[in-house]
Amino acid sequence: MLEPPTTSSPSLPPSSDRNASLQRYVLVLFAIIGTVGVLVLGKPLFVLLFVSGIFSFLLLPMCRKLQSWKWPLWAAAASSCLLLVVVFFGVITFLGWQYAHFGKDLPGLQAALLARIDSAQVFLETRFNISQSQQTAWLNKELSSMAESGGAMAMGLFSATGAALATAIVIPIVTLFLLLLKGRFREFFSRLNDQGEDVVLRVVENIAGLSRQWLKGVLTVVLFLAILNSIGFLALGLDYAIVLGVTAAVLNVIPYLGPWLGALMPALIALLTKDSAMYAVGVLGVIAVTQFLDNNFVTPKVVGSSVSINPLASILALLAWGMLWGLMGLILAIPITGMIKLVFDEVPALKPWGYLLGDEPKFGKRKGGGRITEQIGA
Repeated sequence: MLEPPTTSSPSLPPSSDRNASLQRYVLVLFAIIGTVGVLVLGKPLFVLLFVSGIFSFLLLPMCRKLQSWKWPLWAAAASSCLLLVVVFFGVITFLGWQYAHFGKDLPGLQAALLARIDSAQVFLETRFNISQSQQTAWLNKELSSMAESGGAMAMGLFSATGAALATAIVIPIVTLFLLLLKGRFREFFSRLNDQGEDVVLRVVENIAGLSRQWLKGVLTVVLFLAILNSIGFLALGLDYAIVLGVTAAVLNVIPYLGPWLGALMPALIALLTKDSAMYAVGVLGVIAVTQFLDNNFVTPKVVGSSVSINPLASILALLAWGMLWGLMGLILAIPITGMIKLVFDEVPALKPWGYLLGDEPKFGKRKGGGRITEQIGA
């Protein structure tokens, strides 16, 4: 008697393997949650250490140069940090002086704003049959609601500014100690290596080079944009052209949103101080031209080569670090992600993630010669 054929069922992995995979997944999940929690709770400390580390990497060549001239380490490190303090507070003093001059003309700008509002109310009344009393009632309602939340926003801004100033005072001190202990840190990273391999030290040196090149590139871009914006605003005959040009250039440090945030104030000043709205259009044109030159010629040359991450990774990094650290997260998102990619590239188990974060390869050439052929699924 023939037995019915048995259908083979797909083999399942042993129960122990499934449990090990589940445990590994849970551990990774808890590690991610714990890391995010530590980053959020320790934001002031991490931002302080990260910014100080970037400045120490930037000043390290100068410190070594002074040491090669037979300067003692403490004098070389102190002189390098003193230069940082002089440049930083020099920029702050210049901007403060410009904004103080700008503040003296605020009453005239306020009067011009009120005149523009009156003209807008007359236009709305004649065009859409909305009386000025209705417009005024709606405007007062909106202003009162804004005033209710404005106090909390002002207090938050005041506390954030105070915290930023306190951090700015501590940064040169931490940078000084990082330079003084550079030899000890190098020995520490050397001792972390296993089996005589210099992987950890190589990663740290790569991060130092990336940080130095990124910061130099950002400062170069800010200087370039400040000059171009100021020239464009002066050509338009815009009041406060230099301070507005410098402000727009500094806000450009914030990726994607910064350039257009920097265009709002110059456009508003043009609307309030000029007889034609075409001056505001000219301001937007100046910002558009400088952004075109920056995005296509300047940033790819001086910044793009230091942080090679693809646009999708950049956007996700901006969203993630912005949610974690706010404004400082937006500013530091790109270099942090670039450093993470450097670590991924050196760890064999994490190299696929480094490849996923990386920029698109250049077609036509590759190491070892030959041509790159694309095959879906290859």
